[in-house]
Amino acid sequence: MSTDSLQAGSATQNSLEASLAPREGELLSLPFDQYARMRIVQNVVVSLYGEIAERAVQPGSTQFTLKVLDVGGYPGILRHFLAGGAYDVSVVDVVPDDGSIPGYTQGSGMELPYEEGSFDVVASLDTLEHIPNEHRPRFLDELRRVARHAVVLVNPVQSIQADLAEETLNEYIRWILDAQQEQLAEHREYGLPDFAGTVASFDAGGWKTLSFPTANIHNWLFMMVAKHYLISLRDERASAFERTLDRFYNLAFQESDRTPPAYRGVMVAVRPGLEGALAQVGRLYPPVEGSASANAERLQLAQLLMSMLDLKVANHEDRALREQMDNRDKHISGMEGRIALLETQKRDLKNALNQTRDRFEAEFVRHEAYIERLEREQKSKDEHIIYLEKLLQGIEQGRVMRLTRSFSRFLGRH
Repeated sequence: MSTDSLQAGSATQNSLEASLAPREGELLSLPFDQYARMRIVQNVVVSLYGEIAERAVQPGSTQFTLKVLDVGGYPGILRHFLAGGAYDVSVVDVVPDDGSIPGYTQGSGMELPYEEGSFDVVASLDTLEHIPNEHRPRFLDELRRVARHAVVLVNPVQSIQADLAEETLNEYIRWILDAQQEQLAEHREYGLPDFAGTVASFDAGGWKTLSFPTANIHNWLFMMVAKHYLISLRDERASAFERTLDRFYNLAFQESDRTPPAYRGVMVAVRPGLEGALAQVGRLYPPVEGSASANAERLQLAQLLMSMLDLKVANHEDRALREQMDNRDKHISGMEGRIALLETQKRDLKNALNQTRDRFEAEFVRHEAYIERLEREQKSKDEHIIYLEKLLQGIEQGRVMRLTRSFSRFLGRH
């Protein structure tokens, strides 16, 4: 490869770093463990770029694009760490997608839908532990098959400390949130990966490997407990504080968070001929030994943060209590108003009933008087009828007597 080509490749890398600068603020607010994985892969891939480009670029060519595959990388966060023209990032995962993620393919890591050697670098971050143990060799074979030059693995690794840390966190989530975290449940079901065995499988295939620890278990457990505690508050201000905590940790501790015992392991495997790039990665991540002073600093940080959380919780509880008191006062005021309204309605109803009763009684008196008048009139009519009947009877009797006298005179005359 010509000197001009190497300079072009270096310029492309510089343009990548420049393109990342505007996004750095947003990326630093990612969850601390996710940010750590992405930053490590970014540094590794950038370190591999030069030697891979030197192998791949044809004489006279001035540009090389490194093809990267992120296996199990939904929703494609890695592409924000490998932005720019120097990198072409694809993602494959089992999660359905609506087409909004560039370079995304739905598929299984057990049978990657790509030809052999399709990608320069294949990465898989926190995926191996979610695959049943008996299927992990096949998954690793698929990563090796589609990787032309390098494979990068980052995942939790099996150890007594890691098992105890996950068990502690799981019990804490069940206690505080009354819930179960699905990822931890799968870890316990499948078991954390055997890191040494994973590295050995690449060594046996002729790959050159470099491995180092990341995510000190004590830091990881403390951060996870703190974050889940903030989640349990179910408050927007608690969520904002959680993001601030992630940002602070990402700025202050990520680059040095590699002291044993570690929760995760990082393995970089390259095909023969890229040993120089592997050595460059090793210089980026030299061994870090733990110390008593580091543990003391970690304890002081934990005490400080717990004090902050106590204050936050106290403020949260005081505010919640005040809100409850205000709501209670409003409720009492509302009930008093409703009682007054009901009393008014009761009084109005009583008045209406009284008025109705008075009208009914007055109407009843009028009806009684009317009935009495009708009865008197009926009695008067009855008496008049009797009188008339007697009068008619007397008239009839007088008429008969007159007819008798007339008839008697007639007979006596003859």
